[in-house]
Amino acid sequence: MIFTVSTLLLASWLFAGQAEYQDFDASAIVSAKYLETGSGAAAAGMGNAYIGLAEGAGSVYWNPAGLISMQEKPDTFSIYFSQNIWIMDMMASQVSLARNFRKIGNFALSLSYFHAGSIEKTSVDGAGDPLPLENQTYSPYSLVFMGSYAAMLEGDIGFGMNLKYLLDSIDGDAAHTAAFDIGIRYVMPFHRNLSLNITAKNFGGSFNGSLLPKEMAFAAGYRLSIGDYTIGAGYDVCGRVANNPVHRTGIEVKTPFFMVFRTGYQSDNTAVEEGFRNFTFGAGINLGDKYIDFAFEPYGELGAAYKVSFGGDF
Repeated sequence: MIFTVSTLLLASWLFAGQAEYQDFDASAIVSAKYLETGSGAAAAGMGNAYIGLAEGAGSVYWNPAGLISMQEKPDTFSIYFSQNIWIMDMMASQVSLARNFRKIGNFALSLSYFHAGSIEKTSVDGAGDPLPLENQTYSPYSLVFMGSYAAMLEGDIGFGMNLKYLLDSIDGDAAHTAAFDIGIRYVMPFHRNLSLNITAKNFGGSFNGSLLPKEMAFAAGYRLSIGDYTIGAGYDVCGRVANNPVHRTGIEVKTPFFMVFRTGYQSDNTAVEEGFRNFTFGAGINLGDKYIDFAFEPYGELGAAYKVSFGGDF
């Protein structure tokens, strides 16, 4: 218990220390915002309220403590792949592999790739105005390599950690840094379908003096079986450095006919005021311990994101 409390206090102190000297409207000082785009169609379909429900290899982005679910499947590999077709021609992919090693805990390896599309190069004319360079473009991209570990601390408390190496490349100029995430999941002893979760993400590094999108979140996840149906619900509140907090909530219904349906709502920090946004929708197919999911995530006048993910235990 002492270690658990110490970990929570450390995460809170780190986040408060970052927030203390930053204006929460000054989001331009934050780099690597692709770390906030989310991962997986199941999460997106639920408004990205997934910190308290994520399990297996697909949990490392949301809450590394979700790897604890692998303890029930010793000698089994969990595999996860996600493809995000985001707004403005941006794309993101993630692949993860997780396994339980009986006596030492649960481990995972993950690789994420973000591509910002093709951007036109510009110069400056004599008056100081932008001047497009004809037929000249560049394509920024980023890679995130991640190693994860999770284990039970005591009783019903699970702990997980991610160690990240980040590489950004913009028109041939590369920058790199390291960061870490921590996650804690407490399964309520009197109602084991309910979990309370705390995560702290993207601490420890910076890009050329710019902050990473540090985040601390508190979340609840709940699952309930009604006959042959399983209902999952989540709620997350996320504090972000140099920005306003984000609220997310969502629900999923797993039917006895292999189909899963999801919907959710998420607030955002954008200045977008026109068009349909904030609500998300998703569906999936579950075949035993294998799955494939799809999601639609609108962003108003900016367009929409389409996500697909699949995986399972092998």
